Amino acid sequence: MGKVKKYELTLDDEQPFEVYGISTAFADYRLTWELNQMLGIHLEKEQRCFELYMPKLKAKQAFSFFSYEDQELLTRFFLVKNKQEQQLLQADRPMIDYFLVLKENFSHQPETLIEQLRAINGIVAVFSFNSEEFDILDYLTS
Repeated sequence: MGKVKKYELTLDDEQPFEVYGISTAFADYRLTWELNQMLGIHLEKEQRCFELYMPKLKAKQAFSFFSYEDQELLTRFFLVKNKQEQQLLQADRPMIDYFLVLKENFSHQPETLIEQLRAINGIVAVFSFNSEEFDILDYLTS
């Protein structure tokens, strides 16, 4: 009888996030409308907020956000305003007004997406970030 082969199956539970910083003077509803038009998505404001502990306040701060899940392409979009109620979500990035987060992105190439975002009249700058720099992203999907 031959030797039994063993195979180890490992699964990645988490797909990496793609994080884009957007600098603009647009209000959240206007930026949402522009993104919906440009990307063919339907971001909507979530009824729930996520809370983060803010060391300066020594208390939790609620952050609202917009989301959309593309059922066909299995991509999830989140739009979060960096400054809410006089608090910065990411204090080390005060020049960023919004964070656009894509989870399980199977629909948009990063370079093309950045070009599309920069083509929106009213967006001053778009930055791409490494998802590992953001520990707050887990709150969006929990």
